[in-house]
Amino acid sequence: MFAKVHKGIGWILTTALLAVVSLLPAQTEKGMYSIGGSTNISEAIQSTTNTFSLALSPSFGVFVIRNFAVGGTYSFSVGSTRTLNTSNDVHTTTTSFTTLVGPFLKYYIGKKTMKPFVSANGGYSVYTSIRSTSSSGSIASLTNYDGAQWGGSAGIAYFFNPHVSLESALYITTSAYQTQIPTTRFGFSLGLYAFLDKKKTE
Repeated sequence: MFAKVHKGIGWILTTALLAVVSLLPAQTEKGMYSIGGSTNISEAIQSTTNTFSLALSPSFGVFVIRNFAVGGTYSFSVGSTRTLNTSNDVHTTTTSFTTLVGPFLKYYIGKKTMKPFVSANGGYSVYTSIRSTSSSGSIASLTNYDGAQWGGSAGIAYFFNPHVSLESALYITTSAYQTQIPTTRFGFSLGLYAFLDKKKTE
């Protein structure tokens, strides 16, 4: 009887141990893939000006050594600024579209379920804006610029299991376009990533 009890307890402990081990983050080992992306949304209301922006940044990376991944990213963002001229009650709306294609570097720190990380990215960027006014209801101007964008981020990744992480980060980006003054932006992003084992996918 006691042997059966001990055997049962042994099975329970073994099962619990396997469950815990399955939650340990082994996602950032050499040869792993990461697929996912991040997003950030912002809105600002100041006196007679309203500003809204939305950005999506999918990416694909490979861990060349433990905790260090290199890869590529594509970013698309849309923004809108609406300003009221109180002297003549005319609204001016500027809608912008920005794309970015380029490489990224990402380094995770530690072995635990929650890992700090830092990343850097940059690449070729295109900026397009459409400006219209409520007085005419037509497009007042259309501009299109080629340029570059680069930046970095620092945050925390929480691994739900060996294959999924939720990441939050503070970021900074600088954009430089033809004939335009470079602009720098700060913000907060949230991302979801999947981690795949190269050996298992072959």
